[in-house]
Order: sequence, then structure tokens, then C-alpha cells
Amino acid sequence: MPVSVHKILFHGKDIMDSCILPIGRLSGVIQETKNKHNKKFRELFTSKTSRIDTNKELINILLLTSNPFIANLRARPKTKRGKISNEVRELLEIRALAPIDQDAIISESSDAEESESDLEESDLDSK
Repeated sequence: MPVSVHKILFHGKDIMDSCILPIGRLSGVIQETKNKHNKKFRELFTSKTSRIDTNKELINILLLTSNPFIANLRARPKTKRGKISNEVRELLEIRALAPIDQDAIISESSDAEESESDLEESDLDSK
């Protein structure tokens, strides 16, 4: 039995148990996104001195970003959040507490359509 098959068959369970992410966690959408990141890293963050140097730098960057433990060690940038005034909070609470009447919404939209058709008719009559 070849060595690679032996490693997969005998040590596959240990490898899967030691993985941080479960096998199959990366879906097609995530893989496409990762391909976009790879392209960005290759274009923006590698030196273009030689193909070997570029590939070495790209592999190092990909190894760092693919390991969730290492990728989460860096400090996340803090987002600036503005404070909401009391007036805005009151308006949001009023809006959240008010029941939505679907019939009123439909009648308002039909009234608007009728008024638009009336305007068009009056424009035609005036010409």
C-alpha cells in the first residue's frame, strides 16, 4: 500500500479530529470568496521580483489567513458608533409599537394611482 493511502486511511480520523474547522464547512460560496481574497493578496501584497518570491509570499499569507486561531489573534479595528438621541429613540419606539395595517397601505397606493391618472387626464384635456 502506498504511503499516502496509508496516511489517509490510518491517520485520517486523527487529522479530522485535530482540525479546527469541520470537514465540509467550506461551501462553494466561501471558496469563491477565498479565491477573491487570494487574487487580492497576489495582486496587492506580494513583491513581484520573481515568481518564486511571489509564490512564497502568497503561500505565507494564505497560511496565516487560513488558520482561524492565528487570524483571530490580531486586534479587530474598532467601529465608531454614534449615539442616538432620545428623540430618535422615541420615534423608533413609536414606529415599532404601531401596528401595520395592510389594508391602509393598499388603499393609499390605489389612491395615489387614481390621483396620477386624474392628473394625466387633465393634462390631455388642457392640450
